[in-house]
Amino acid sequence: MGRFETTVDFYRYREPYPPKFFETVAARLALTKQTRLLDVGCGPGSLATGFAPYVGSTTAIDPEPAMLKAARAAAAEAQLDITFLETGIEALDCANGSFDLVTIGRALHWFLREAALAVLERIVAPGGPIAICGSANTDAPVNAWASRFKEIRSAWSPDFNESRYKPDLDQWFAGSRFRKLEEIRVLHLHRVSVPDLVGRAVSFSPSSPAVLGDRRPQFEAEIEAAVAPFANEGSVDEELAVTATIFG
Repeated sequence: MGRFETTVDFYRYREPYPPKFFETVAARLALTKQTRLLDVGCGPGSLATGFAPYVGSTTAIDPEPAMLKAARAAAAEAQLDITFLETGIEALDCANGSFDLVTIGRALHWFLREAALAVLERIVAPGGPIAICGSANTDAPVNAWASRFKEIRSAWSPDFNESRYKPDLDQWFAGSRFRKLEEIRVLHLHRVSVPDLVGRAVSFSPSSPAVLGDRRPQFEAEIEAAVAPFANEGSVDEELAVTATIFG
């Protein structure tokens, strides 16, 4: 069983990437039907399926078989032609300059940095960008519930360290040919139900079903109790800053 097998079904509750994000990034990067895209650490395929309509070819890789199964299902549902490979970036075997754009979502912190950079240096075509993508709460008043949400997660996860999952990007790419060019930022306001937030809480590896075991019902009850006072008709508003930090 892979590290993420018990969280696959819950990834759909993570902070989303809205259509406006893909449209904005595609326009800013001038993506065309000649663009060859590689999505690294694709998970259930959120970035791969979002960008695929804007490019000519899409390849998505992940070392977790269960994630790839979910990603293939998402691509099939969207009727998108995406090539999926079961591998990590460190072991990716392809020709030099194979891709014009690389996208990476919530995965960079899992890479073996030096090995991954060596592959990226080789497979990204000259002038091709790397887009590090993310979607996270802002400090807007509508997100008042988020601090309690994080407090409960932290209390239940002895190794909870939010900075662990948000590496310093300039430091990560230091010594490579890639330099930060810009950050593309899209604000997105949506409604999310309390049960969906409970699902989001168990989608993270420190509080996954595998880690929680028979304590899971209590954890879920505490998450629900923490968020419920902020809810209106069972849902809360959430403002997200959806970003693509471009290195090239």
